[in-house]
Amino acid sequence: MHTKSSFYLEFGLTAKTTIGVDIDMTLTGLGQTGAGQIFARRALPLGSAKTVWAYQVGLGMAFEGVAFAPLAQLGLSYGRSIKLGKYDGWLAVDTSAHWNFGTSVRALKIDTTAGLTLGARSKVMMQIFWTADSLGGTSTTLSPSYIYTPKRGKFSYLIAVESTQSTAASYGIKAGLWRDF
Repeated sequence: MHTKSSFYLEFGLTAKTTIGVDIDMTLTGLGQTGAGQIFARRALPLGSAKTVWAYQVGLGMAFEGVAFAPLAQLGLSYGRSIKLGKYDGWLAVDTSAHWNFGTSVRALKIDTTAGLTLGARSKVMMQIFWTADSLGGTSTTLSPSYIYTPKRGKFSYLIAVESTQSTAASYGIKAGLWRDF
């Protein structure tokens, strides 16, 4: 059994530039591993009123127990609004390459998210995360989610299930808290 925790914060500096922090940690019977990075994302002069292209650069650290290693990331993202019947939604595809300079492991990632707004306080979202690394490992995670925003709340609450297929299958429940500023 293991526990995963994450923290993600982004702030729009301008209409085209976002900065943020992304931290992930996993605790198993063998110890704690994870990574954290700061990043900047900038919209590219491509797309249309419904589509956005952006690039992202990030720097950070990976850790395993008490050993730390520098990380770098370079990514390209695509996003667009969608409509399914009477429901408005969004589609995002985020691709990235990651380099761990301590272990020389490189990884490619593709994260895909599709979401629909069902009403003023209700959303559904499907995410698929795929990762492949230079050691030959691959992983695919499927995560359907439901997001609820109370009428007088400043927070939205996310509940999801996750199914991950890699060297072994794993299943989990994900709970999240979103805050708009």
